[in-house]
Amino acid sequence: MLAGKSVCGALALIALAGAASAQSAGPQLPPVTVRPAPGSYSNTTSVTLDDADPAAQIHYTWDGSAPTAASPTVVRGQVLFIAGVYDGEKGLTKDYTLRAIATKPGSRNSEPVTFHYTVARRDRTAYLSEEVLPGVRMIRDSDNDKMFLIKGSRAFALIDSGQGTGKLKDYIRRFTGSMPIIVLFTHSHGDHIGQADQFIADSDEYIETADKPATVALLKSRGVSDAVLAAHLKTVEDGSSIDIGDRKLEIYAVAGHTPGSIVILDPKTGNLFSGDTLGNNSFLPPDVMWMQFDTRALDAYLANELTMRAKIGSRISHILTGHNDHPLTGTAYLDHLETAFQRLMDQGDAALIASWRPQGMYQVVVGDRYSDPNWFGANVERKTYLPAKPDQIAGLIEVTLRGAHLRQNLDPAVHQLTAVLDHADAKVTIAARPTSSRSRGLTIGGVAAVPGKPVSIASTAQPVAVVVTAPDGVTTATYTLRFQAK
Repeated sequence: MLAGKSVCGALALIALAGAASAQSAGPQLPPVTVRPAPGSYSNTTSVTLDDADPAAQIHYTWDGSAPTAASPTVVRGQVLFIAGVYDGEKGLTKDYTLRAIATKPGSRNSEPVTFHYTVARRDRTAYLSEEVLPGVRMIRDSDNDKMFLIKGSRAFALIDSGQGTGKLKDYIRRFTGSMPIIVLFTHSHGDHIGQADQFIADSDEYIETADKPATVALLKSRGVSDAVLAAHLKTVEDGSSIDIGDRKLEIYAVAGHTPGSIVILDPKTGNLFSGDTLGNNSFLPPDVMWMQFDTRALDAYLANELTMRAKIGSRISHILTGHNDHPLTGTAYLDHLETAFQRLMDQGDAALIASWRPQGMYQVVVGDRYSDPNWFGANVERKTYLPAKPDQIAGLIEVTLRGAHLRQNLDPAVHQLTAVLDHADAKVTIAARPTSSRSRGLTIGGVAAVPGKPVSIASTAQPVAVVVTAPDGVTTATYTLRFQAK
């Protein structure tokens, strides 16, 4: 019996040796490549390993040891992270050695490659800045969060305040001198209001109404009194403006990332400051728009963004986000944003991929983050991001009027709409855009309509019904539009 086992074992070893010999006799896989290039970075970032053979598996190590087929395997489309670390307030320098090989049955393993990275954190108390556009200074805290300083003839406007722990106000005074500073927050997350307490004693600070409670909570936790809050913490809403002397900065509400997220337009330059309201697309770590905390269906956000863009029109020259290292030029980024959210409404889960960050989530992406400066991505909450199953989505994300205007911004979930006539005998047209681009029908006042094309209204004395038929051809939704005198 033992002899039989020995023979079987010998045969198995011969078979394994044959397989190994066949693999070694095959073509050698190309070496693994990496993005971004090895070198020194100042913040936690991501590393992508790839191989020219899409069927190859990539194995890697971080400890300097030689990678083998037993080493951890890269999940295609995902990233590895190299972290920046602190010792208290002090930023540390950490070195990383990444080694990798590619393997595939029938092929010889690629030559092992080694990549060296360094992440050199700045101290939490440190700030850097540069003028990224004429009259716009971009300030970075140690986590690379962005703040922007704009000079007016009467006052400077500081947009967001980061989350460092240094003397930000003293740093900013190098550039403002004794001129007043007005602080505007794009939203209430800690990396955007984290140093609000440094300014509020002698500067007015502005936050959208829905995000005020979170801002009050942070300021109170820093010891700011109720009297100071009452005197200097003010609210803005869609349509507000902030006077800095030679111009008024325009406020547009785009709820979604937080309930009170806004964007701020400088009408003199066309610069649009957006914080996280419109997301970010820095390819490292990588940054995408975080919408996984918005429990509303995302047709509401898309409607908000379309409304904002219609109001601003063609005036946008640059978009400056809260985490991009450089301004985005023009509006191609917003085109990608709208394409991404439209894809969600049309395709549902089929449009999703696994999220790069945080892992375990899902996201939609338009464009390649390494080659397209205007690529866009957004994380979503899979349980709530759709208003209905894609084939049953019957709703509107845009209503455009001539001769009248909606009293309130369109909310796809609200089907009773009120419009105010521009004047008593105004000639009114209505154009509507269904939530799904696959909708099977659209009528306005009983007349078949083309999405986005205006329909003339014979009379505004009676309500006008806008009816949308879902892609399934069965599900419908009716929006009733009533007109009021100015």
